[in-house]
Amino acid sequence: MAEPRRAGPLVYSIAAHRGFADALVAGLVPRYREPGFGLARLTLLVPSTRAARTLSEAFIRHAGDAGETGLLMPRMIAVGDLDLDEKLGAALDPLGAAEIPPACDPVRRWLALDRLIAEEREAEGLSPLPGRARLNMAREIARAMDRLLVEEKSAEDLLGEAVMNSVEGVAVHWKRAIRLFARVNVRWQAELAERGEIDAAQRRNLLFDHAARRWKEMPLPHPIVAAGVTSASPALARLLRVIADLPQGAVVLPDLDLGMDDAAWDELGRAGAAADAGGTVFGSDDALTHPQYHLKLLLNRMGVNRAEVQQWHRRGVGASQPARSRAISSLFLPPHASRSWAKLEADHRRLAGVRLLTSPTIEVEAQAIALLVREALEQPEQRIAVVTADRGLARRVAGPTHDQR
Repeated sequence: MAEPRRAGPLVYSIAAHRGFADALVAGLVPRYREPGFGLARLTLLVPSTRAARTLSEAFIRHAGDAGETGLLMPRMIAVGDLDLDEKLGAALDPLGAAEIPPACDPVRRWLALDRLIAEEREAEGLSPLPGRARLNMAREIARAMDRLLVEEKSAEDLLGEAVMNSVEGVAVHWKRAIRLFARVNVRWQAELAERGEIDAAQRRNLLFDHAARRWKEMPLPHPIVAAGVTSASPALARLLRVIADLPQGAVVLPDLDLGMDDAAWDELGRAGAAADAGGTVFGSDDALTHPQYHLKLLLNRMGVNRAEVQQWHRRGVGASQPARSRAISSLFLPPHASRSWAKLEADHRRLAGVRLLTSPTIEVEAQAIALLVREALEQPEQRIAVVTADRGLARRVAGPTHDQR
């Protein structure tokens, strides 16, 4: 059963060295398991179907270690970010969201955007694009539309003074591309309105808001936990805040650095929080590429202070030493703060064997990584894992090393 709630939102962080999936399961089972029902009354919001599979495997490992012969697992709902095939719609439709229009077919939208691009370019007197190039442009425009919808922005915002001033000094074709995108978007929204449909990303935002209102007015009788969801979209952030405030709700974030000092945290930038009332919520010096920036943006949009976040109380079976989290955190500290890393004792740094590789191009980088993988594979019984968030780089590395795997 859920433990007594404290005042304020219930938000946790699982440190990088603890192993997110196993540590999460190790804490969920004793907290929410009920006699006769197991964890079947618990609902988990996870970022993707892949995360759901990972957590399912962690539940099975936990049951095996405990010597259990049967296991009732919680219901898992993949909320995704821009993976529109993993919509929350099917899970929330039974909650009375019939007034929300249906989502349009993505293939139909793709082909319609292709047609609108051709018509708008012809109206401007531009030469027609080849079919494949136009379809690729339609796909990219669709992705940009989804990102705008996730951020709750409209095509008119692109033509506003702030955006147009920011592109004042760029090439003419950039301004033309922005105007083309805006016109295509406006025409597409008009066609959707005629059919009584909306884009899938907009429908998901409406479903999030519908669930947030419903759960706030009538809290769920059973526990619900958002685990590993780091999307900072405004609608999802509002839903996560409602979940954190529920009597049997909680939000568990991965790798939020609670040990980073306040000066370094502030140096990440505004991250969605204006310094003054009515001021801009993003600054030109925001550390957009910092791994903690997205989590800071999510906390700000949830209205949660980092000091309110608690450390998760369990460790995973494959947990490492806390020095791993300190090392990862220190690698991304701002220059003035990173000097504190040099003050640590040598046995606390634990970076033996770590090498830094700088490459002029992605091709050179992929070749260098492939050579390192091949050298390692020549060792007997050696297992290699290349971890990267760049799928293009992963494909380039896998090509020359495929015959060695």
